Amino acid sequence: MTHHATLGAVLRPEGDGSVPAHYGRLAAEYTALVKHAGIVDLSARGCFAVGGRDRTTFINGWVSQHVKPLVPGTGVTALFLTPQGRVIADVTLDCLPDEFWLTTEPAAAAIVHKKLSPLVRAGDFRLTDLRATHALLGLVGPAAPALIESLTGAPLATWRTSLMVEKVGGGTESLPVFAHERLSIGNAGVLVVQRPRYGQPAFDLFVLHEAAVEVWTHLTGAGATPVGWDALEVCRIEHGTGRFGQDFDDTTLAPEAGLGHAISYTKGCYVGQETVAKIHWRGHDQTARRLTPLRIASDTGTDTALPGKGTPILADGKEVGQLTSVVRHPVTQEVLALGYLRSAVLAQPTALVADGRPVHIREGAAA
Repeated sequence: MTHHATLGAVLRPEGDGSVPAHYGRLAAEYTALVKHAGIVDLSARGCFAVGGRDRTTFINGWVSQHVKPLVPGTGVTALFLTPQGRVIADVTLDCLPDEFWLTTEPAAAAIVHKKLSPLVRAGDFRLTDLRATHALLGLVGPAAPALIESLTGAPLATWRTSLMVEKVGGGTESLPVFAHERLSIGNAGVLVVQRPRYGQPAFDLFVLHEAAVEVWTHLTGAGATPVGWDALEVCRIEHGTGRFGQDFDDTTLAPEAGLGHAISYTKGCYVGQETVAKIHWRGHDQTARRLTPLRIASDTGTDTALPGKGTPILADGKEVGQLTSVVRHPVTQEVLALGYLRSAVLAQPTALVADGRPVHIREGAAA
């Protein structure tokens, strides 16, 4: 964090460490993410390497997405679920020649480690915490692909975006994947993963700690703006994307949080598969509640007190949901939120109130 301090970063707690919240110019940082390119230190995320001959079999039995068909250079988003289909963690899983590299939210890192650690004694399975050796940087924004191409020479247009996979019971389907390559930025070796984030082109960059400042400097020298986690949170909530530990957890059914993109309904057995399959095939993905993008009315745009997580959402004086994430947009000053609403309310919208303020459902956001 020494480098961030020299750039004027304000730090805040996240997981078991600290992250740059902002660099004193939140509106400019947000604008960089949606208009150009921002670089953010994501090293607080849980990052693990999984190796050994049994790695594919063991991971495939745990997570909700296809693992066996992955080839080096590809990756997916997946979920760890309880047997009842509730979310333990959402993860990214990248296939390297001899390992899978797995990342997750800071709030889920210890949970994932606890789930995978017993597998070390169950077969040929290795688990390594990459945070001890690697930093994780995120490059986000419309200009991010051009920056990666100019600094590495990589022809991104040739990178794979899907795989054809076999379905249980016969037939094939297309599986969207994240592509990655080992490239160089300056003199540093970097694992570059093309991983869109919150509706923007984006890349995860895994780099050894001793080379992280060099890579950061090359990226900012090429035009990327240092960005903190607060600006990234604005983009997340604006896009309507839930976050583990904030908007969903082990009390949440995966379909309630809009996590269908991380679930395969055709790969075969995994923990929690029976419940999510029933909701999908028999219930047409209908659940009693749904994570929903919201807008909360604000009189002046200058009041700083915002409703907190868990604030009830009322209709005709009765609770019909709860807020989970709330943020004031640094450019428009709108109060944006995510929250759970009963499906009956979504089917027949009515006047909603939270903390005495009118609440409106936002159209067009991802969730």
